[in-house]
Amino acid sequence: MRNLGRRFREGWSAALRVCFLTPPRPSPRLSAVEKVARNALAEMVGRARSQPQRGREASANPAYVALAELAAASGRPGLALGLRYETGEITFLDFDLMADKEECGEAFVGRRENLALWRRLEELIINQVNRTMVGPRRPIRPPEEVDYEN
Repeated sequence: MRNLGRRFREGWSAALRVCFLTPPRPSPRLSAVEKVARNALAEMVGRARSQPQRGREASANPAYVALAELAAASGRPGLALGLRYETGEITFLDFDLMADKEECGEAFVGRRENLALWRRLEELIINQVNRTMVGPRRPIRPPEEVDYEN
């Protein structure tokens, strides 16, 4: 199947004089960052199914740190991630109900704001993982191999 697809692309590019470029592959570091971010978010969502989860600055899971940053940035200190039992979806809710004195009652945020917060949370998790992930280190060499200029 791959051979047939390649032949098809080559034939069309020769006929149209346009080359079909394959999309560039993401770097190995980006792939690893995205994988760690997905796993961290999946862990938090799994816990949010049983009870609402708030962000924590001093957590080992980057998703909780990103949720704490999102709560601070959005101006909602009571922002948490929880399960809406009516629809069965994971959504954001605000525990600080007294902040909206004119609109009381509904703890869950609106649909548009929920989507915007969700996208922002994913970005913050990826940034958090990228900041904390240790890059490649220089190899440790024995003292005999080090050239001193003194």
